[in-house]
Amino acid sequence: MDTPDALQPLSSNTTEFVVIGVYFCFLIAVGIVFGRLVRNSSDYFRAGGQASWWLVGLSMFMSGISTYTFVGNAAGIFKSGWSPLAIYGANVSGFLLSGLILAAWYRQMRVVTVAEAIRARFGHKSEVVLATLMVVNGLVWTGAVLYGLSVFFTLLLPGVPQVFVILAVGAVVIGYCTIGGNWAVMANDFVQGLIMVSVTVLITILCFNYAGGIGEFFSAMANSPEVDDLRFVSPLPEGKGFLEAPYGLSWLIVTFTVQFFSMVSMFQGVRFFSAKDGRAAAKAAYLAAGLMIVGCMVFFIPPIFSRLFLFEEVMSMHADPAKAPEFSFAVASRYLLPKGAFSLMLVSMLAAAISSLDTGLNRNSALIVRDLLPALLRTLGLKPIRAEREVFAGKLATVGLGGMIVLVALFYSQMRGVTLFDLMLSIANMLMLPQFIPLVLFLFIRKVPAWSALASMVAGFLPSVLNMALGWGWSYQEKSLAIVVCSSAVFFISMLFYRRISTEERERVEAFYRNMKTPIDYAKEVGQNSDVFQLRQIGLFSLALGGLTMLLLFMDNPWTGRLCIAAIGGFVILVGVLMFWLSKRRERESQ
Repeated sequence: MDTPDALQPLSSNTTEFVVIGVYFCFLIAVGIVFGRLVRNSSDYFRAGGQASWWLVGLSMFMSGISTYTFVGNAAGIFKSGWSPLAIYGANVSGFLLSGLILAAWYRQMRVVTVAEAIRARFGHKSEVVLATLMVVNGLVWTGAVLYGLSVFFTLLLPGVPQVFVILAVGAVVIGYCTIGGNWAVMANDFVQGLIMVSVTVLITILCFNYAGGIGEFFSAMANSPEVDDLRFVSPLPEGKGFLEAPYGLSWLIVTFTVQFFSMVSMFQGVRFFSAKDGRAAAKAAYLAAGLMIVGCMVFFIPPIFSRLFLFEEVMSMHADPAKAPEFSFAVASRYLLPKGAFSLMLVSMLAAAISSLDTGLNRNSALIVRDLLPALLRTLGLKPIRAEREVFAGKLATVGLGGMIVLVALFYSQMRGVTLFDLMLSIANMLMLPQFIPLVLFLFIRKVPAWSALASMVAGFLPSVLNMALGWGWSYQEKSLAIVVCSSAVFFISMLFYRRISTEERERVEAFYRNMKTPIDYAKEVGQNSDVFQLRQIGLFSLALGGLTMLLLFMDNPWTGRLCIAAIGGFVILVGVLMFWLSKRRERESQ
């Protein structure tokens, strides 16, 4: 395929620096405003169970997207075409199942943290162990997200040190999370999502336009010499077994399974704790599913476009050929977007990373303050922390954990020879999959003893430990399959011991599931309603963000470039007008 000679990359970073600086200030401002809603730890860690479905839904979608989407996943798409669609298919399937059943169950558990739900079902020991594992998970995963962002920005903005990116982004996220807690997290996710969705949709349209249309784009794929690499199911390479070949059928099945367990487990279910009730939680899940379906197109087309039309440009982005494909999405964006608009693409990637960072940071702070700290104080025979001091403790935990995430990202930056795509898959496979499995199965299989979840996790960790210790050299598929089989088997076997549990434990189990199935009475259980505040403030911030975007119209661009910028800014402004109008209408109805 020929390179698009008429398209020229941007040469100056000035606009990008200004836009990103204004964007960081905007995030802090949102945190300050929504921090007004924080009165206690429930508000700080789960928005007091008052969040509207549209706020939860877009926040869920955004927190499921990260720099990994634009860097690691983009590299996988560049190399293998549609194969990573298994990840997004699992996301959509998980959200749909949540909308049908799980979202309401999660909200009706009436807890602030995942570990509190584990305590209600499996007891204090399981609570402490799982809370500790989740904090470790959060540090490892969010550190990788922040590292991925720094890799991306270092090469796209020449002269910007990787360490500076890690420190700057970490400081901003720690700042607004500390100020506004979960309210700030969801509000920022929403307004950032508006920019990210509009920019990625625009880039996809520009990819099709350059190719001559949608049909011509797919014809170019079909006629490409790399057509075999771009198929959904890659052919089995010579000398590779069924469970060894990357991007083959076994890879698709295993990747879908791992991601599906992730999406329906309590690791994701924690996001429903913020919704007003089970019905709002279900609507949020459906909204996230719809947005993820859009993502199946807009996250795939640009990397494939780069493979077809900008292959040499992508491969020149990094000295290591294995890492160069991580810039495929960015290269397409830089060549297709008009001047000034590329800075919005950078903001979109920042938004994707930050949405994962802030969610993980807030969730882990909650685990420390609400679960691990009380357990430690009980062990030491000290008095529990006073309820009115929990918010302050949460802010201290947020700062401390944020600093640790920055250190993890700095550690990753020293690693050599590992692509981000492989790194994230390895983390999900070895560390998180063994925890996902029992935290899904217990929702449907009730008659298991208190030790079943921990035993299932230990069994799930065993294959990875043995593989490393004995040097078996298992593939990603083989390790994942072994983890699923071992973890699930132990959980099912534990059912045989349910008859031996005490009467007290049996009553606790029955109370947990009865509570989980009982709908929320919002007026009695929550009472306070902040719908008007949410609509008004999100509307005002969206208007402000759209207005700031429109300032890029003053840059030197042809009319088509200005039209692209106006489309992005106009969409954000339109959403802001709608939100503000709805707030006024809701206010009149309540009078």
